[in-house]
Amino acid sequence: MRLFYSYSHVDEPMRDKLDRHLSALRRTGVISDWHDRQILPGDDFDATINEHLQTADIILFLVSADFIASPYIWDVEVSRAMERHRNG
Repeated sequence: MRLFYSYSHVDEPMRDKLDRHLSALRRTGVISDWHDRQILPGDDFDATINEHLQTADIILFLVSADFIASPYIWDVEVSRAMERHRNG
């Protein structure tokens, strides 16, 4: 199962903590996870995020005040996730 983390970079320590909690699922191959810190130099930021949003089985929102305040998260990640939800 492919997992996409949607989070504010301010909350990166919390994402790292959750990542440790999910390590057994990753190690046993139940999940593979992805977040934007895995974008490589030279990669197209928006295209890479869109690709992973499109192929994720689970889009996990790590909701905080900073998450809610982020225009990019709302305009791109939440919008795309809600569109996928509406389309089944």
